[in-house]
Amino acid sequence: MKFGSLWIAVVLLSVWSSWVAAQSPLYELRVYQPTEGKQQDLLRFMNEHGFKIAKSNGIDIVGAFVPVVSDDERIVTVVRHKDRGTCEGNYERMMTDPAMRTAFQAAFPSGPPVQSLTRLFLKTTDYSPESQAEATGERVFELRSYIASTGNLEALNARFRNHTMKLFSKHGMNNIIYWNVDDGGAMKAVELLGAVSPKNQTKADIADDLPAQGNTLVYFLTHGSQDAAKASFDSFRQDPEWMTVKAESEKKAGGSLTAGGGVKSLFLKPTEFSVWR
Repeated sequence: MKFGSLWIAVVLLSVWSSWVAAQSPLYELRVYQPTEGKQQDLLRFMNEHGFKIAKSNGIDIVGAFVPVVSDDERIVTVVRHKDRGTCEGNYERMMTDPAMRTAFQAAFPSGPPVQSLTRLFLKTTDYSPESQAEATGERVFELRSYIASTGNLEALNARFRNHTMKLFSKHGMNNIIYWNVDDGGAMKAVELLGAVSPKNQTKADIADDLPAQGNTLVYFLTHGSQDAAKASFDSFRQDPEWMTVKAESEKKAGGSLTAGGGVKSLFLKPTEFSVWR
């Protein structure tokens, strides 16, 4: 291929990649910390009123989960938007919807049942499978978050794209969706870890001002159970192909592709009204 033709091909590929990225939906991971003792009340409201009113205002809630451990009252929802502008416009319309105001005031006359809400804006990676919405029987969801070591997010994505996902499947794990943070640099990595880490396991060897965008991979796996997840990861880590891939990628990067303590795993179970089950 002549240089001119090669240059044109590269430009066209870049334009195509940018167009595909622009068409991809924006996902939002919403992590609610209910007021103590209010988790079940909030779940009931979401089931009976919230999700229906959200849908009528153009908000596409595809997943709703609670942690497997009973002493963690967080609620995690996954929302799919066209873009950030549409997202905020739909929320503003929903919050002024008379149906929402009436239902909320009736359900919570003494005040809001939420102590805090963390919003993570995410874009699917170019290697993410299409998310699977259908119910497939009993399974547990695992929300995994990785903070890359300095300058190594692209190398981490490449390892997942070329090797890790395939090996996960080989060892009985189901790849659901893979994201990188897309919020204009607003969220810090420590804030993200505070929202998605297991309770009291948020620490990592990262700077307090490290942006989540450009440094973070977030994804969902599913397993038959937590025991099945452990067995799968045990066999995955002992796989000769994985050990070779890991060693070669770390040699090229000059060390681990993830920050110390920067890999977190939160096991979740879908609510009865979650689309992703």
